Amino acid sequence: MAKKGRANNGMGSIRQRSDGRWEARYTAPNGKQKSVYGKSEAEVTKKLRGVLHEIDSGAWREPSKMTISEWLDIWVSDYLTHASERTVLKYKCIVDGQLKPTVGTVKVSKLAPYHVQRMITTMVNNGLKQCTVSNYIKIFLSAMNCAVDAGIITENPVKRAKVPRVPPAKFTIIDRTDIPAFFEAAKKTPYEYELRFMILTGLRIGEVRGLRWDDIDFDSGTLHVQRQLHPKDRNLSRFTPPKYGEDRIIYLPSDAVAILKDQKRRQAEQRIARGADWYEDEISTDLVFRQRNGKAHGQKTIYNAVKNVGIAIGKPDLHPHDLRHSYAVAALRSGTDVKTVQHNLGHKTAGMTLDVYASYTSDAGKEGANKLSQYFKNAEK
Repeated sequence: MAKKGRANNGMGSIRQRSDGRWEARYTAPNGKQKSVYGKSEAEVTKKLRGVLHEIDSGAWREPSKMTISEWLDIWVSDYLTHASERTVLKYKCIVDGQLKPTVGTVKVSKLAPYHVQRMITTMVNNGLKQCTVSNYIKIFLSAMNCAVDAGIITENPVKRAKVPRVPPAKFTIIDRTDIPAFFEAAKKTPYEYELRFMILTGLRIGEVRGLRWDDIDFDSGTLHVQRQLHPKDRNLSRFTPPKYGEDRIIYLPSDAVAILKDQKRRQAEQRIARGADWYEDEISTDLVFRQRNGKAHGQKTIYNAVKNVGIAIGKPDLHPHDLRHSYAVAALRSGTDVKTVQHNLGHKTAGMTLDVYASYTSDAGKEGANKLSQYFKNAEK
């Protein structure tokens, strides 16, 4: 038989249902009778107090009847306007293929941590790697954070799910001792300048491919990173803004400036040598780094050059992005401040830069301590 009672302080009625659950009823600001449920009287009393506090403070909202599937469609169409076409397409595929099948029919207001946990378990059982599952849940977390901001829910239950722990990523680094061999091997490829420029600046491969001569100020020694060039893919734009949609101006090391000057001279010579066969279209025009016939770099040209160099120097796993990592590690080890490295890489925050590269810069801490010690010694003289 159900137990009935009245909540403390006139909050409303609380009862234990015949199924064992506890229910607390209250009158919403719209005059409708609503209920909250819990496994115990204490739990449901706590929930009821929270609801009544929201009513008193004016923060209460009618629980939404919208489903997760409906909200995710809104999120993709209305909340990703700052992202590139490729990012939106990628997220839509993840939403449709991974998120909706598990929780799509659940109402946004009813989403609970156990729904998210079931999604995670399903992904793992389907053979997805831990890092992939973690990335998908981060996307879901972002979508539901927007639901909180929109006032559809008051708390994001995705935050309370237990996501598989992903070990820190390990990179193949071109260390100081590897640099001579790397540069020597790069000379034996058609793309020596591209490879040297990437490790000296930390630019993404798409940013290097999309670099134009107008982006370079030789007088100030600066480079304006404001686009990426993508390979042909569906009917998507070839040029997009840099990652996170923010361009940046970086100061170039003198060696990188020298490479650009040599590249400008070499490109002029190639253009004359090819004559009418020099390739020119709306994509390749004014690009700094092009193939010998004038065409823009395709998806594999620089990638294959990096792989061949990696094999030549005993690092067969070397990837174009590892040149970016190598730049970051070298910059931090050489004493460049983390904010400058963050800016040059185009990271959102300095914390992101430190999180990625902290394990590779332990010797920088020792060097910093030695410099501090020397500073105080000099002050005593």
